[in-house]
Amino acid sequence: MNNLRIHTQIHSRYQVFDASGHLPFSIVFGLCRRSAADNDPRPLLLDTAGSALDVPYALAHRLLTIHEQHPDDAKRWVEVDLSRLEKSAPSKGLEWLSLPSPTNRKEHWRDAFTVYQCPIEPDGEVASVLEPGKKYTIKLASEDLGVTRWAYSDRKEPIDSSSKPSHDPGAAKLVNSKHTAGKATFKVVSNLPRPPQVETRIHLPLSSPPSGSPLLEISVLNTGPKPIIIQTCGHQRFLIPWGPFQPVPDALDDRMRIIHATPHKPPTSSLRLIDSMTGALVRRSQRRGTSPLIVSNAEGRPKVDDVVQLKPGVPVVRRLDISALVVGLKDGQYKVRMQAKGCRWWHGEISKEECKDGRLPAHVCKKPIAPPLMLESQDEVELRIRNGKVAF
Repeated sequence: MNNLRIHTQIHSRYQVFDASGHLPFSIVFGLCRRSAADNDPRPLLLDTAGSALDVPYALAHRLLTIHEQHPDDAKRWVEVDLSRLEKSAPSKGLEWLSLPSPTNRKEHWRDAFTVYQCPIEPDGEVASVLEPGKKYTIKLASEDLGVTRWAYSDRKEPIDSSSKPSHDPGAAKLVNSKHTAGKATFKVVSNLPRPPQVETRIHLPLSSPPSGSPLLEISVLNTGPKPIIIQTCGHQRFLIPWGPFQPVPDALDDRMRIIHATPHKPPTSSLRLIDSMTGALVRRSQRRGTSPLIVSNAEGRPKVDDVVQLKPGVPVVRRLDISALVVGLKDGQYKVRMQAKGCRWWHGEISKEECKDGRLPAHVCKKPIAPPLMLESQDEVELRIRNGKVAF
């Protein structure tokens, strides 16, 4: 039997599995056609059910393996006994994937991956073998991807939910193209800390400010019962979603958040300007290089000037000069929108006297890594440009 090689990469969506289910968790697969022998110009359509991408089925049928980190030796991994998992039928309702042809591909192959996520439910079969406090890794048991139904097809819908695939089942077998496909490594926790809720509003005052510069007003309100501390600048440490190789775009963004108190540079990186007539994005802050995933212990404690404290029911208000955002725009009608950005957070209050070295005390920063508090708003601010300036 011939083998058709598919470049396959596996990762976990998050580095933590929340057994309470508050943070949705999945195993991420990236697939790409790279084989020189694969020269069919049509997309390759494959059924994920009953394959290595169907994680509960794949573990029970040894298409995937799961190992547990040894408690006394971090470099040692012990295979988990899956005998209690039932040899169930393939999962229902899973997707068919379409893998683009490598012929006439213009982008780099690394940008041509089809990404698929298989959710792991907290009350499902896979979760039943996971124990809080332990670390696990899931990977392919062999090069076999376990795909039983696939075909070259221009159709984006299943070939036929009841019929056989359009190729000869004995003609080719889909296998991984490398000796390794990466692995999904994660730690299990009983219940992740849940980020507090805040309400963020943006608006443009109706009258021109004395300076003549357009000032966008942002207010953030702590709607919960406890005071909170939010990091608004510097390296952010919180759980981020991953793709097959790396964090998803914009997940690692250490630029100043919109409520950071700065006298010299308005923190406008989360603002977007939209043409009201066409809906086209006309302005956004340029992305810059992100910070490393690993930082020193000192950097793990943010500077006291890089945090904002929010008391319950008391809004923090900032006024941002958006002159640089609108300079050079043609006369017309525009909308200002805010892109959601995550922040590291803590419950409680802190005084500058407690921050003897200018950073938050270590006991505050010991909180386990958690999902971020999101600064986001559904508000849209209408903006009119006349003669190259904001018209009030």
